[in-house]
Amino acid sequence: MTPDSTGLYFAPTGIAHLTHTNTDLVRAASRGRTRVRVTTAAQLNGHPHLGTVTTIMATFALTARFAHDLGLPATLVFDALENAPAEHRTIDGRRYTRNVEDLIAAGELGSAERSAGFRRLLSWSSARSGVAWQERPYSTYQELAPVRACLHTIARHQAEFAPLLAPADGRIRIRPRCPQCRLMDKDAHHLAITAVDGAVVLDSTCPIHGRYRETVPVHGTTGWYDANTPVRSVQKVALLAAERDLYDACSVSIDGPDWGGSWFAHVIAPALALLGLPVEEWPVSVFTPMVLDRTGGKLSKSLYVKYGTEYADLPPAFLDLDALLDTYGEDALEALWQEAARWAGDPRRLHRSYTVDHLAALIHGTRIGEAA
Repeated sequence: MTPDSTGLYFAPTGIAHLTHTNTDLVRAASRGRTRVRVTTAAQLNGHPHLGTVTTIMATFALTARFAHDLGLPATLVFDALENAPAEHRTIDGRRYTRNVEDLIAAGELGSAERSAGFRRLLSWSSARSGVAWQERPYSTYQELAPVRACLHTIARHQAEFAPLLAPADGRIRIRPRCPQCRLMDKDAHHLAITAVDGAVVLDSTCPIHGRYRETVPVHGTTGWYDANTPVRSVQKVALLAAERDLYDACSVSIDGPDWGGSWFAHVIAPALALLGLPVEEWPVSVFTPMVLDRTGGKLSKSLYVKYGTEYADLPPAFLDLDALLDTYGEDALEALWQEAARWAGDPRRLHRSYTVDHLAALIHGTRIGEAA
């Protein structure tokens, strides 16, 4: 092993030995298809930070690489998760939330505050890569027939899915919201999930307004529910599998590395088996590099907000895309794009992690303080 021009060494990893290019990850799934359809997602929980920026850039760079190598047109779908919790309340010892969408609808939160940074980044990356993108809000996503069909399957087989989706307490979180105040029982203490013919019935209790029921038809768009992360992850792969035929597409999910490894092995793969999907119909999952703090953990915006420089002595611009652009200009985006393009072009670079110091060194003029 010899270092590259930036001084990086590349340790051998299993998947890098198996692939000559990253396109080899999708090559078999693309045979006979007429397009590449890539899906990624993010909660609308504020301004994108450095890890989110590089993940989205890498997603566009990989999509462009796949399209070029396979000679197929490509589209990127961004699932904008406006069901992210935005308000937290504890009532009688129980945790309740209201989500981004509901606070925006009530005029308590500005839409641009939660989405403008993501759209700015997506539009910039689209222009730089030549890959078209479209936004799919959660309100639309949860109405899609394959997503609701998967929900119904989970509801019918709760005993089989609970060890995968809720191994700690067995409570699968498919949460309705109070029709009056929009509060949701975050930990599903009062939730009953029932599968009936052609629908899922959700019964819950609001601490203010009492019992209520939400009926979610499989073939229809009425009803609303909040699927928590593991449920939504399983629904997503079921949807991507269905979209292979719907769009005649090589259907690919590209996400941050949080959703690979143990998550894929203990949640997604067993759930796909429970759903009865043959392996050849599984969508392809690709994971981008993780951005590490100086302790070797995932760079965390929430920890920085909570602990400040005690957690990491970072420029504020690394935690807020707008601040990054205000401080360093679009040259910073171009420097990060060049790195993401290198990741997309070389399996050795894609299948590893990078420290925040490495990324900072790519951006001209950045200064990172001493470790706390």
